[in-house]
Amino acid sequence: MIEVKDLSLQLGEFKIKDFSLTIDMGEFFVLLGPTGSGKTVLLESIAGLKAIQAGNIYINKKEVTGKKPEERNISICYQDLALFPHMRVKDNIKYGLRFRRDTNKLKYEKNFETLIELLRINHILDRYPIFLSGGEKQRVALARALIVDPDILLLDEPLTALDSGIKATIEAELKNLHETLKITILMVTHDFKEAYYLADRVGIIKDGSIMQMGPIEKVFEQPDSIFTANFVGMKNLIKIYELKDKPVFQVLLKHVGETGAEFIGIRPENIVISNKIIDDSCSFLGIISHIRNNGIYREIDIISHGVEFKAYLTANSYNELQLSQGKEVFFGIDASRIAVI
Repeated sequence: MIEVKDLSLQLGEFKIKDFSLTIDMGEFFVLLGPTGSGKTVLLESIAGLKAIQAGNIYINKKEVTGKKPEERNISICYQDLALFPHMRVKDNIKYGLRFRRDTNKLKYEKNFETLIELLRINHILDRYPIFLSGGEKQRVALARALIVDPDILLLDEPLTALDSGIKATIEAELKNLHETLKITILMVTHDFKEAYYLADRVGIIKDGSIMQMGPIEKVFEQPDSIFTANFVGMKNLIKIYELKDKPVFQVLLKHVGETGAEFIGIRPENIVISNKIIDDSCSFLGIISHIRNNGIYREIDIISHGVEFKAYLTANSYNELQLSQGKEVFFGIDASRIAVI
């Protein structure tokens, strides 16, 4: 469990002021935010690597604010991994045990055996890091971080340097580690796919402040600010006043109510395109104004009564519909998934 209460610090012109966050015991929490938003600074503050000016930090309900990093029982794993090139894999993994006051060799030997089995690295224990692939290095770094039996594991974009195939494998192993060891994990990443796969909850951070926090589906489907909506990829942000004088869109306004909201938000994957009339109260007619090929999907821009909508289609759906720029199409919106902002 991690509790950060009213944390404040300043590094040059960047500052965090009165920051608070609670991560439950055994939770996998992912922190998302743009570059320079304070993600790594927060991790290093929790680990004791950055001095704070005010606030309190608790690990499993014990205050660690004034403790040295080695006294907090926290492991941190960075993107660059920092394996020792002159040590074999097995010695890299066991390096942190040199600094443990607890000398229970049987416990740590059991940890070692468990981790090399979970991470499937038994066959590389006598190799040096220079002879390891990126995925193997990542597994070794995770084993080194976990062998000391930490209360908290902090991960600072650990999968960024891996190619997509290896990354998917390491993600699965990381998920398995979390489910097996029941350890509390705080991870920083830019990758939404990683967050969707791994996170119990996510927090969106901007300029040292949490903008929104909750289950990932809630945050991505129902953002409560324009910043969060833009950041999580809600491509359709439509000003409500633009819809009020267009009778065809009154069905959308029914979902706004008297909230005082300024925008409605619709994720592009929640828009359905058809060549035939869609039997739905939230369906409209429009003209395709632009098509972008993004590899595994197509981004379709549709203009309807002067309002632009963006939809995502798989390559198969796109080909089946035989879409082209200038074509007239019907599109429908799942009303239950409209965000009011």
